[in-house]
Amino acid sequence: MTTDKSIEEIAQEYISYMKILEQAGSFAVFLLDRFGHYYYVTEYIEPPQELNIENLVHPDDLEAVKRIDKKVWEFLDTLPEEEKFAYKYIYELRVLEKGKYIRMIYQTRLLAFKDDNFLVMGMIDLAPEQSENTSVRFQIKNCVTDEIVPFAIETTTDTLLTLREREILALAKEGMFSKEISEKLNISIHTVNRHRQNILEKLRVDNMIEAIR
Repeated sequence: MTTDKSIEEIAQEYISYMKILEQAGSFAVFLLDRFGHYYYVTEYIEPPQELNIENLVHPDDLEAVKRIDKKVWEFLDTLPEEEKFAYKYIYELRVLEKGKYIRMIYQTRLLAFKDDNFLVMGMIDLAPEQSENTSVRFQIKNCVTDEIVPFAIETTTDTLLTLREREILALAKEGMFSKEISEKLNISIHTVNRHRQNILEKLRVDNMIEAIR
């Protein structure tokens, strides 16, 4: 939305719609600006600061979320201003609720930019799948065309390891030993073992079984 109105004025105009949206489902809804000010939060959530996703996200998911957010803003920078509002960002991750981590779907959409601020609407709902070991999932959806924008989530392993180290780890996951990996990649077994040691050190694990997990 391009307008001369302030973020506060725009937020007030959206509150009635947020209440309707809230009544249509069992999820929580909110309006939030860049600086963490909530203009509306579902009434049964108290206090509003409990929606601070960074404080509630499972530690194993938090780094992935930060990498996703960085790439989202890089994606937004490639879009014309009016097109920025066409997209919805859908996260599925583990969030702390009443002392227990549960998988939640966290959806956000930009509503307005103004100077150095912006307004975001969001919805939080229980995810259908409640597997404790499922990693973060993420989608960007164009709400005008229903297109899903391809988006690869880099894992901690991807960012820490070199291409060769990732190759060796992938082959180890297939059950290959160092000698088999050396033959497959046409490198010495000494080089394979050195890479394996680097993998353990970078991932801070004691053995390849832990690295594979």
